[in-house]
Amino acid sequence: MRNIAIIGAGAAGLFAAEMFSADNHLTITVFEKAQKVGTKLRASGGGRANLMNTQIDGACYNHPDFINNLLKSVDYKVIKNEFEKMGLRLTADEEGRVYPGTLFSQTVIDVLLHNLGEKVQIITDFEVKKLQNSNGKWRVNEEKVLYDDILLASGSPAGMIAKNRQSYNSYLSDLKLVETEQVPSLVGFKLKKYPKELSGCRARAAVTLLQDGNAVFTEIGEVMFKDDGISGIVVLNVSAHYNRLKTKENCSLSLNFLYDDETFDVKGYLKKFGDLSGLLHPKLNRFYQKNPFNLRNFQMEIAGLYDMEFAQVCHGGISLDEVDDKFALRRYPNLYAVGELLDIDGVCGGYNLFFAFASAYRATKAILGNS
Repeated sequence: MRNIAIIGAGAAGLFAAEMFSADNHLTITVFEKAQKVGTKLRASGGGRANLMNTQIDGACYNHPDFINNLLKSVDYKVIKNEFEKMGLRLTADEEGRVYPGTLFSQTVIDVLLHNLGEKVQIITDFEVKKLQNSNGKWRVNEEKVLYDDILLASGSPAGMIAKNRQSYNSYLSDLKLVETEQVPSLVGFKLKKYPKELSGCRARAAVTLLQDGNAVFTEIGEVMFKDDGISGIVVLNVSAHYNRLKTKENCSLSLNFLYDDETFDVKGYLKKFGDLSGLLHPKLNRFYQKNPFNLRNFQMEIAGLYDMEFAQVCHGGISLDEVDDKFALRRYPNLYAVGELLDIDGVCGGYNLFFAFASAYRATKAILGNS
């Protein structure tokens, strides 16, 4: 019998455990710090679980070449087929976002757990504090069992309050891996001189990230005005591109509320109707009356990102130079790192969960090939 440990019972960890469970020559133990499994998976897609996207492409990630290389062996169809073998029916919307057919995230967790079998042991409320190498095998904390291979799938501190982030993934420190700082991604922006009277307003706009007045990235979607900044899926995607900038100096956002009609005559409309009540959200209209602004270029200077507590994922993590193309750590061949632990992050739309599943699939296949 070969002993396998999985650190983390999130999307990647549960997916790997299900794949391992088909091999009768393995015993699998999953260690989870939280009291329940699949916490982030359960919250994904507004509770519907946006599992992946039919149009996965490296350009949607911070390291496109790495992803494009992964896609040569593990693409959308591979992961789709794996879920269907588990009995999970999938459905895709018009933008390619893939969900469970029930549109309910708990369905995914239930299917994964149902397929694990009795020989997979999940230990919750268990914090992994250290990994010790003993003659080529690994010990978790002070546990007696030695493991032949360990899959590190403990995720990132995205979405956690400050006190829960303090010692998160502290077990990695003894491995002395090269890591880049983890910062919030897929998160809203705090803005300088922000007009708080817009709080609660929602509006569709083309949102452009500017640096030194030059356009970096543009996307169209609904913008949500908060108490001290803005959010919404379109803004979250802009934050991913903001994180990829070498410096964050002189950055601002430009909102174009007339992106769908560049010939619209604002002055003529005002002359005819007196205000913009038929054109803008009431709060934007009132703000315009007091502080007229360019509806095609409403600029606000970026103060920074919202806190990690409000982020969907992290930008940063274990350097990709630390892993091979099968996600084995180069310095520790029997340790594999997958998912959010690595310095990979994508935009909204199922790209981050796809990477969790795809990296877990690749690593699991490698371990099974060695068993």
